[in-house]
Amino acid sequence: MAESYAGDIPTYAGVTKEYKFKLEDFGTRYIQSLLNPTNPTLGTKIRTAWLEYEEGKTAEARFIRDMDKLECMIQAYEYEQRTFGEKDLEEFQGLSAKVSSAEGKAWLELLQQERQAHFSKRKRRNPVVFFIGAPGVGKKTQCALLCQKFGFQHISLNDVLHERSNDPTYPHAEFVKDCIEEKVDVPRELAINLLERKINEGNEEGKKWSLVDGFPECIQDLLEFEEKVNFTHVNETLLTYIRPGSEASDEINSAKRIQDFQVRNAEVENHLKAAEGYFKEINGDGLVEEVHVEVTQAVNEFIQHVEG
Repeated sequence: MAESYAGDIPTYAGVTKEYKFKLEDFGTRYIQSLLNPTNPTLGTKIRTAWLEYEEGKTAEARFIRDMDKLECMIQAYEYEQRTFGEKDLEEFQGLSAKVSSAEGKAWLELLQQERQAHFSKRKRRNPVVFFIGAPGVGKKTQCALLCQKFGFQHISLNDVLHERSNDPTYPHAEFVKDCIEEKVDVPRELAINLLERKINEGNEEGKKWSLVDGFPECIQDLLEFEEKVNFTHVNETLLTYIRPGSEASDEINSAKRIQDFQVRNAEVENHLKAAEGYFKEINGDGLVEEVHVEVTQAVNEFIQHVEG
C-alpha cells in the first residue's frame, strides 16, 4: 500500500534503504490522513501493520516479508514464461537466500524446480508453423510439398479429429464424432491437447518442425495454445497466411467467406506481426509450383530466424 505513493522502487534504482523507507513512510501517513475523517482506527491499524512489517521483529512480519520476496520471484518467472524464454531474470532469484521460513523454503523449492524444468524444455527447440488461409487456397498441398522438401511433420486438425473420432481407445471419440457430424467446433482445450500430442509424437520420431493447418481460427485459439503448449514444449510459433488469389472459384472467393476469414484472423496476424520474423503473407494467385516458391522462401526465412 505504501508503494501506491512511493512507487515500486527496484534495488538497482540506486535509492538508499533510508530514503526508500522515508518515501513509503510518507505513503502510509498519507493513507492514514485520508482515512482519519471517516475511519481513523483503520488508518492507525494500517500504519501500525506497515511499521511492524518493516521492523520484521514479529513472526508474522517475518513470514509476510518471506512471502513478499517469493511473490517477486514468481512474478519474474511468469515474465520469463511470457517472453518465450527470451528473458532470463536470474537476478531476481537471488532473493531466495533471504527466505527463512519453513513454508517459504518449501514453496521456493517448488518454484525453482518448475523454473529449472521450464528452461530445460526451452532448450528443445521445436518450432510450429501455422498455415492459415481461406478455404481452397491449397494449404494442404503446400504443407505436403514442404514435408517432402524439409522432412517436417504435417498436422491437420481436421484429420486429427477424424482419426480420434474413430479411435475406440480415445475417451472422447464419440463426442468428437458428434461434433464433426453436427458441424460443431470441439472445445478449444480438447483441440489444443490433440495438437500437443501430435507435436510430441513427431518430436519423438525426430521431426523437429511441425506444420499445422486448420488452427488457429481466432486469437483466443492462439493465445491458449501459447499458454498451454508454447510455454512447455514449443519454442517458436510462426504463421504463414496464404492469401486467396483471383483465380479462386466464385464459391470459395465469395465476399462473405473472405470477409469472415479476414475478421477471424486479423487479431492472429497482428499478434504475430508484433514480433519481427514470425509472420509471412503469401499470394495464393498462381500455379502450385509458383506459390510453392514463395512458401519455401518464407519457411527458409523462418528456419533462419529460429536456428540462426
